[in-house]
Amino acid sequence: MQKRVAIIGAGATGLTAAYELVKKGCCVTVYEMAPQVGGLTAFHEINGTFIDNVYHHIFTSDTYIIKLTEELGLGSSLVWATPKDAFYVNGISYPFTSPMDLLRFKHLPFISRILMGLLVLRARFVKKIPEDMTAGRWITKLAGKQVYEKVWKPLLIAKFDTDAGDISAAWIWNKFKLRGSTRGKNINKEMLGYMEGSFGKLYMALADYINSHGGIIKLNTKATAVIKNPVTGNWGVEYHAGSDCFDAVLFTAAPELFIEMAKETLPGAYINNLQKISYKSNICAILRLKNPLSKYYWTTVADSEIPFVAVIEHTNIVPTSVYGAHIVYLTRYLDPKDSMFEKSDSEIQELFYRGLEAIYPNFDRGDIMDVKIFRSYYAQPVIRLGYNKILPDITRPNTGLFLSSMAQIYPEDRGQNYGIREGIKASEMIMDYLST
Repeated sequence: MQKRVAIIGAGATGLTAAYELVKKGCCVTVYEMAPQVGGLTAFHEINGTFIDNVYHHIFTSDTYIIKLTEELGLGSSLVWATPKDAFYVNGISYPFTSPMDLLRFKHLPFISRILMGLLVLRARFVKKIPEDMTAGRWITKLAGKQVYEKVWKPLLIAKFDTDAGDISAAWIWNKFKLRGSTRGKNINKEMLGYMEGSFGKLYMALADYINSHGGIIKLNTKATAVIKNPVTGNWGVEYHAGSDCFDAVLFTAAPELFIEMAKETLPGAYINNLQKISYKSNICAILRLKNPLSKYYWTTVADSEIPFVAVIEHTNIVPTSVYGAHIVYLTRYLDPKDSMFEKSDSEIQELFYRGLEAIYPNFDRGDIMDVKIFRSYYAQPVIRLGYNKILPDITRPNTGLFLSSMAQIYPEDRGQNYGIREGIKASEMIMDYLST
């Protein structure tokens, strides 16, 4: 008899797990509260093509997403570029792409520039994850106080605000390791990949495969509860139109939502552990401009007076002709309880415009053709010191209920590649459970 599996969430992890399970003959139903697939990789139409609501790119080391893209016949849609980056601090945008740029980075004393470069290079060869100290302490120990205070502390505050001082060194270590591995033997160049027609193209292809191979994807459908039948041992998924019965359930959203949905079946100790995990939210603006801001793809902003942490000029790696405009993303991470998260779109736009005017004296508001504001409540898990000790298991033995979320991508940080990897992993664990 065909096994039935429910998957809650149609993001990278949920769709990948569904794809793998239908290939193995399972009858899969995916529940997604949004009107489209993709999760945090949502997209919209612009100039006859699609574009991601929030900036995305991949690295050459992202083997899981590259392999999946090729498997679905979309390999030719991946385009690769060598970007130019910058670092904005104290009113100056410094080129920040190559080791030579770092040597010219006058914001730091010369010896600190050397130590900062060595810090990133050494991270590639660190075997033991530094889980017993904070990022600030680890950076200071290896590269000195000035490197931390002048560069990484402002960036950690921009990413994690009030939790910046408690972030695990394991999180920043993996960031360094990832960026180093994308350069290979040529440390002067980094390759970034983008999918023509947005990464939504990948998730639509996954959805098409699932639908055409017996799976069901229910959009605009919010699952409200997951309940186990004590007699049959099966799982019921409740939603606005009723409920469905399954042999196993995979939940792929934030642990806080998992508690709300499955609290009747989860033991207290497991719930207490999940409650220790918190998230930062994100506000992302996407602007269509008549003229570019700079020659850089990514400008890191290390200035607490600027209301965003990065300027991503998407059309510095993708031709402007694709969108009929210059595309710029502005991003800001913040606590979900921060008052800024509740500001209106017009208020956020005004703050962001002022930030652009401060960084780019030639920026003209008359260049703005269009702007959209997107908010993500669960955007970034907060990887605090000791996070490895509260990392939740994907499943408890012999229950048939599985959790696979961004909060479990560790020590790597969130990202499409690892979301896909976790979807594959979850599908394998579900198949093992169903075969017993």
